[in-house]
Amino acid sequence: MNRVCLRCSTRLLAVGAFAVGGYLAGPIVDGAATAQEFPERPIEVIVPFKPGGRTDVIARLVAEKIQEDGLLSQPLVVVNVDGGAGASAVARMQGNDADGHTIMHWQHQALIAMAMDLGNFTLDDFRSIGYSGGGSPVWAVAADSEYDKLEEVIEALKAEPRSLVEAVGIGSIPHFVGAQLAKEAGFETRYVTANSGADRLRMVLGDNAQIALFAASEYLAQAEELKPLVYFGEERLEALPDVPTAVELGYDVTWANPNWWLAPAGTSDEAVEAIGAAIEQAIQDPEIVEYFESNALEAYWVPGDEADADAAEQLERLEGIAATIQ
Repeated sequence: MNRVCLRCSTRLLAVGAFAVGGYLAGPIVDGAATAQEFPERPIEVIVPFKPGGRTDVIARLVAEKIQEDGLLSQPLVVVNVDGGAGASAVARMQGNDADGHTIMHWQHQALIAMAMDLGNFTLDDFRSIGYSGGGSPVWAVAADSEYDKLEEVIEALKAEPRSLVEAVGIGSIPHFVGAQLAKEAGFETRYVTANSGADRLRMVLGDNAQIALFAASEYLAQAEELKPLVYFGEERLEALPDVPTAVELGYDVTWANPNWWLAPAGTSDEAVEAIGAAIEQAIQDPEIVEYFESNALEAYWVPGDEADADAAEQLERLEGIAATIQ
């Protein structure tokens, strides 16, 4: 799926063909019988991270709204299964029937795990229910850095390869996003390990690294101490109107990191459509929209078939990057 499709999906959600007073009239499910037949019991939502992060919070917000508004006849129950680059969570999913009563809420860190063969799973093990919004990061330096523009950093690294240190967690999103930009622009940084946003911030502010990737919300929370060089969204972020995208600077690098709802391969159309319709409606709730906006994220819906196509395209790109860094 190309970027235009993602953008169109975002706008289609905003207007909603079945909107009544700004909300969808109800889950779009084929026939009353379908709604009665599925789900038969609570749906377990496996989150492959510890509680408290973005993926976990959004899963719980969506589950709460689905139950409050009666969008499904049974609740979504969130279960955190951390460990093994997602392998533990996938194993739990695969230990249950592919009947729609066990699903996952992940993001594109899953594709990085696949690209690096970090778990015994592939795209063929899943069926996308859909994407329910996401957000893009920024590449930043310390506020007192001598560099004001991305091109200045690229010029310095081309003149003296590996002369600047980039704070990343190996095999993480910051690692792969930075590596994509490096490949596209033709430069090379030197890495220092930093496995969290707090670690990356500490490294940059302590001058143990010159560059790091931050979620837009992380940057905005520390804006006085950091200087953004480039944003990796498809379009400029409203909260950072002066920060150019990599694409407009001539580098074909984007990262949306969508909230990705997944079912086991073989899950029926009936189950996927029922869950997807409920999630699509839930993310329009003002409380969820507020959470997204306050965290520099976008709430949108991309249906399963489009999400599958996009994930396959992204995985191919990430496999190319993995081959250069392993």
